[in-house]
Amino acid sequence: MSNLTNIVNIARREYTVRIRTRSFALGTVLLVLGVAVIAFLPVIVRYIDRTTSERIGVYVAAPELATDPVATLSAVLNAPAASGEPADGPPDFVVTSVPDLTAAREAAGKGDYAAVLSIERATDGSLAFKLFTNGNATGRTPEIVRVAANNIAISDRLARHGVAPGDQAGLFDPADFSVSWTDPARTEPTQDTMSMVGRDMLSFGMTILIFMIIVMYGTWIAMSVVEEKSSRVMEVVLNAASPFQLLTGKVVGVGAVALTQYGAIVLVGGAALLLQGPVSTAILGSAGTETALPEGLTLGLLLIFGAYGVLGFLMYASLYAAAGSLVSRQEDVNAAVMPMTLVSTAGYMIGVYAAMGLLDIQAGWVTILSQIPFLSPFMMLGRIASGAAEPWEIVLSIGLLLASIVGALWLAARIYRAGVLLYGQRPGIGAIWRLVRTGA
Repeated sequence: MSNLTNIVNIARREYTVRIRTRSFALGTVLLVLGVAVIAFLPVIVRYIDRTTSERIGVYVAAPELATDPVATLSAVLNAPAASGEPADGPPDFVVTSVPDLTAAREAAGKGDYAAVLSIERATDGSLAFKLFTNGNATGRTPEIVRVAANNIAISDRLARHGVAPGDQAGLFDPADFSVSWTDPARTEPTQDTMSMVGRDMLSFGMTILIFMIIVMYGTWIAMSVVEEKSSRVMEVVLNAASPFQLLTGKVVGVGAVALTQYGAIVLVGGAALLLQGPVSTAILGSAGTETALPEGLTLGLLLIFGAYGVLGFLMYASLYAAAGSLVSRQEDVNAAVMPMTLVSTAGYMIGVYAAMGLLDIQAGWVTILSQIPFLSPFMMLGRIASGAAEPWEIVLSIGLLLASIVGALWLAARIYRAGVLLYGQRPGIGAIWRLVRTGA
């Protein structure tokens, strides 16, 4: 039989055996359900909150206020509903005046009010605000109430200085202010916080997927090798196929299993994102959030993600198979694959921290590390998504990754050739070096 035929047969057997296991089926179902729930989470939250309103009590002890604090607070708290989106349900907040502060605080303690705002006048004539709540002191509601309190305080100061209410509005018109790139050749719009967060989260998620594919399925390959060694099936298989064919077939077969599982995840996740608008309309009776792909998701980034994911898996999977061939018991697999796991974890952590802004993604040492083949699958996505990587850097890192795959296959084949027939005690560093030099 030809080399290709043997490789295809081994890959088909590996794929068929793995895809029929209960762990694969259960894991795929749980991952798909998790992705669907995360994608529809905004709709789920809005459905839960659409019939509920938080009650805010306002106790006014300060006389002669220039504005109605209840109306001002209600307008600020419910500002998103006034942004042009149809309001087909109750407001998020219901603000009412309370005559007794002590009774209102007791009611808030029982959960009748989410918070109670007290407005008094200090000895110097300025307004003093105090919010009573059992919730997060720096959460969304206290921060919005703080904004409303500032509006009320400023209006009161202006009124006490003789500025008529009709003249106050123009004093706070926003200034003509814009932000532009430092490079005058760049004409595209600058990025806002939401687009940057969306971009960072996108690269963060893609890096996690690559890490999971490499570690989880690489361990599967190592476990498969040990399983066949312990049952002596390896000796029978080697009569029909060479160690290199067996190694390649296992990597291709388990890689196909990974693509099957993550293909289902991507398909369900993409469909859920595209269906958010129609589902929101059907459930909530409004258009809801506009249907759009995540910020920064482009065809080019998807192709880059696929390239680094496949190439990174091929390189690591070969080494995982070689490591598995060095041991004969399932209990020793984790120790054998520990070096690859530690290296991939280091690359993953640096890549994630850089993508999330915890490390300077444009630092020289980050740029150098992102070119190392063992680290580039985890680090380059964040640099590319943020625009920190030049085109030549992408080409260079992929070229180095391809070259490292050839080297990893050569190294793994030499270890695998002798390791699959090595039984008994796990070899030390000296024995592994001998296997690399002699292949026997």
